[in-house]
Amino acid sequence: MSGVLRRGSLNFDCVGSSRGSLDSNLYGGYREAKPTPGTPEINVIAMDFRRHSDDLKKVGLMAMAAPIASPVKDLSQDIDSDVLSNFLGHYRKWSFVWTFLLCLFQLPTTFHLFMFVFQTAPKDYWCARPANLQSLSVTEWRNLSQTPNGCQLLDIDYSQVILDNGQLLNWPSNTSDIGYRQCQQFEFSDIDGDAKTVVEDFSLVCGNNITNYVEMCFLMGAAAGAVLSGWISDRFGRRHTLMSFVLIQTIFGGILAFSTSVAMFMSLRVIIGFASMTVTVVSFVLVVELVSGKWRTIIGILNILPVAISYVLSSGIAYLIRDWRTLQLVISWPWLALLSIWYWLPESPRWLLAQGRLEELSCLIEGAAKMNGTTLPNNYQKMLEAAVPMAMQHQDSAQAEAVNTAIEESKTPSDLHHLGVHVNPVFVVFSSKYWRTTMLTLIIWFTLIIIYFGLTLHLSNLGGNVYINSAVAGSVESISICISIFIVMKAGIRRSLLGYMLLPGLCCLATNLVPQGDHNQAGVIALATVAKCLIGANNAIIPTYTAMQYPTIVRNFGVGMGNLASGIALILVPSLWQLEHYDALLPLNIMGVCGLIGAVAIILMKDVE
Repeated sequence: MSGVLRRGSLNFDCVGSSRGSLDSNLYGGYREAKPTPGTPEINVIAMDFRRHSDDLKKVGLMAMAAPIASPVKDLSQDIDSDVLSNFLGHYRKWSFVWTFLLCLFQLPTTFHLFMFVFQTAPKDYWCARPANLQSLSVTEWRNLSQTPNGCQLLDIDYSQVILDNGQLLNWPSNTSDIGYRQCQQFEFSDIDGDAKTVVEDFSLVCGNNITNYVEMCFLMGAAAGAVLSGWISDRFGRRHTLMSFVLIQTIFGGILAFSTSVAMFMSLRVIIGFASMTVTVVSFVLVVELVSGKWRTIIGILNILPVAISYVLSSGIAYLIRDWRTLQLVISWPWLALLSIWYWLPESPRWLLAQGRLEELSCLIEGAAKMNGTTLPNNYQKMLEAAVPMAMQHQDSAQAEAVNTAIEESKTPSDLHHLGVHVNPVFVVFSSKYWRTTMLTLIIWFTLIIIYFGLTLHLSNLGGNVYINSAVAGSVESISICISIFIVMKAGIRRSLLGYMLLPGLCCLATNLVPQGDHNQAGVIALATVAKCLIGANNAIIPTYTAMQYPTIVRNFGVGMGNLASGIALILVPSLWQLEHYDALLPLNIMGVCGLIGAVAIILMKDVE
């Protein structure tokens, strides 16, 4: 699932600040391709010191004159640099080690989401034979006693029926006048031996078929996690939030394997869904806050690569382990090993800077410099102290009056921020300046998630071998994500998003051109697989693009609005595929239309560089 960029990741420039001023040093960066009057600039990093003010420039030049252990490029004037990248580098050995390890956190999360497809794999079933007719062949029993769908049984007293030498005694001679009753017990195909699926274990068939609601439990938890994870990590830090929810995810994932009822199973899936989405979002945030410059986009996209790889791994593991309880234990408890890095895992340096926790930040920077083989300036801590944002002061009545006056005069969010004012983010994102951006963001995220997870979680609905289809789709999506990096760098992020939204929509609609019939189903599956791979690249890019659209003080909330839309879409995905009972291609047609709507929304969004 896609992560988001949080506080301390991307920041807007001060409106009207001049080059070389302290405000300009602290806030600079990304710009709109076609800036409009009064539109604030966007920055990759919260505290940008590439444009030094006179006092800091003197300190910086003196510091950089000191000898270093290895030659390092001076990033102070780099357009993508900030005060932290001067000490950590854009992407060096320290960043590589931790971004690689953090990418691994995407694997268990995707396993918990995607393994449900295999744990509920369809099996042939029929009304159970009574104890006195166990020796009767399944084929003969089904032909004689029940409807073709295996849900209803002839309404007779089977205790009076006797099987003698292959002959049924006391069986009604004319069954056409006898009604049917609903089956209370079922038997399932033994094609996988003693291995059971969730459907078989809890008899989720016929009138008890609530598989979609069971799946919805995980997605509801994921939706809540997508919205709340940002606030939790902003409040308690990325490191402890991430590792705490990894622990919750792992423990409750293991407990799920011992579920004794479908109610217990559904309740635990809600918890696991919340924890899994939180792990996904926070690990993404931490990854992009450990790097800077163009590596934010590159690493941000590559962080989603393990998601596609895990689809391939899921197919192989599920093919070898068919019993859902054993499979659940395999994808849960081994990941306790990830907790071993809790002590050494670094906190986000940009979160520490935003919180003013300079002692911890200094230790982190010194450790990173040691691993990178670089020497820090003797007075680098002075530059960090200057970069710490001023603490909010309690507003007195005079300040409150000034705030009201500023709002009446339609000052920008950045103006209010520099007044030291707490701004209600709801009023900002739905203000006259940003309401259009917010509405388009909601549409883009909603349509994207409908297509991506509609295809990811229900590709098996289109037929074919679910294991092969998933492995092939995951492999192609991995390649698509890697290629998208070069496309984004070459064509720009907005054009890339437009192509990756429009083409999947057209692929879904193109399934209507495939001649109907089971022998042509491969064509439908191929088009759906291509659409899934393309929209997968879009899913990897969209968080960064959304974060560029809002000013610093409401960026978390703005991206959270996108997550809210994605959460609603996640909940609706299972219901979407219920429409295939009316028309097999209706869900794909709806996804195709969503792709077109999402493409139009992207066209209407403002461009950024």
